Amino acid sequence: MNETVKNSLRQNLIGTEATSDCYLCGKPGKILYRHCSDYLFGTCGEWSFKACRGTDCGLVWLDPRPTLSEIGKAYQNYYTHSSSNDMQQTRMARIIRAVLHSLSIYLLGLRKERGRYKCMYLDQTLPGRLLEVGCGNGKRLARMQALGWDVVGQEVDPVAASYVREERGIPVHLGVLEGLDVTEGYDAVILSHVIEHVHDPLALLKTCYRLLKKDGVLVVLTPNVASYGHRRFGAGWRGLEPPRHLHLFSRKTLLRLAQKTEFNSLRSWTTTVGAFGIGQASTSFVNDATEGRHHMTVRDVLRGFWFQLVARIIFLFNQDSGEECVLMATRK
Repeated sequence: MNETVKNSLRQNLIGTEATSDCYLCGKPGKILYRHCSDYLFGTCGEWSFKACRGTDCGLVWLDPRPTLSEIGKAYQNYYTHSSSNDMQQTRMARIIRAVLHSLSIYLLGLRKERGRYKCMYLDQTLPGRLLEVGCGNGKRLARMQALGWDVVGQEVDPVAASYVREERGIPVHLGVLEGLDVTEGYDAVILSHVIEHVHDPLALLKTCYRLLKKDGVLVVLTPNVASYGHRRFGAGWRGLEPPRHLHLFSRKTLLRLAQKTEFNSLRSWTTTVGAFGIGQASTSFVNDATEGRHHMTVRDVLRGFWFQLVARIIFLFNQDSGEECVLMATRK
C-alpha cells in the first residue's frame, strides 16, 4: 500500500466513542450485530449494534459510534449532496420500479395513506409556519410549500443547505437546531428520518418543543426496529444504515422518549407505505458496489415489490410491524 492510499485511509477514518449502556433506561446492552458496513455510501470502518437487555425497553444503538466532531465524515457521499436518489439505478430497473411501485400502492389500497405520509400526516392541519429539521435536499419542503405552508429548513450539512437555497429558493438555517432563535414560534415542526441520526434525541425533542407555538404540532418519522423488515433481513435491513443511524426506535421506545418531554396528546403508530424501498435496499449481500453506492438492479426492484406485498399482509395482523414509526405530539 503506497503512502498516498495510507494517507487517504487515515483521513477517512472516523473517531469513535463507546456507548455501552441504553440511552433510554441506562441498562447495559448486548451485541446484536457485528462487522456491519456502509454498503450504500462507502463510509470507512466496520460497525456494531447493541440491543438493550431490559425486557421492557428494546432500544437498539450503535456502539461504538462516531463522535459529534467526527460524524460529518459519514456524510461525505450522502444522497443530500446531490439531487439523485440514494441508490444508482439501471434504466430498466428504474422503469420497472415505476410500474411496480404504482401497482403495489393501488393493489394494497395505500393511495390515501401514501398521500398522508407524503405531507407528514398534516393533511388535517391548517397550513402555517413550518420548520423541517434536517431538511436534506429540500424535496419535502418544496412539497409542503406547494400545499400552502410557509416553510423554512434547518440543516448542519452546508452542501445540502446550499442546494436547498440555490435550487429550490427555500431559506435554510445552517447550523445546529439549538442555535435557531425565533421570535414567533412555528405551527409545525417535522423530522423525517432525523432523530435516529442524533447523539441526544431527547435534547432534540425539547428544542423542537421550544420552537413550536402553543398548540403547535410535532411530527417524527423514523425506522421501526420492531418491523417485519428487520426480522426478515437482520443485519442487512436498510433501516440500520451504519454509521449514521445512532439510535433505532420501536413505537414503544419512541413514545417512551417523548414522554420525557413536555409534549402532550402523544400518538404513535407504524406504517408500511415505505416498505417497497426498504425491501429493495435491504440485503444480506452487497452485489455491486461502486464508489460506495449500491447499484439497484431489476432483482432488487422485484424483491421490493414482493416484500411490500408480504409486509402489508403481516401488518393486517400486527400493526406494530410497519417499516417506519410515526410520532405526533402537541405543545401545551
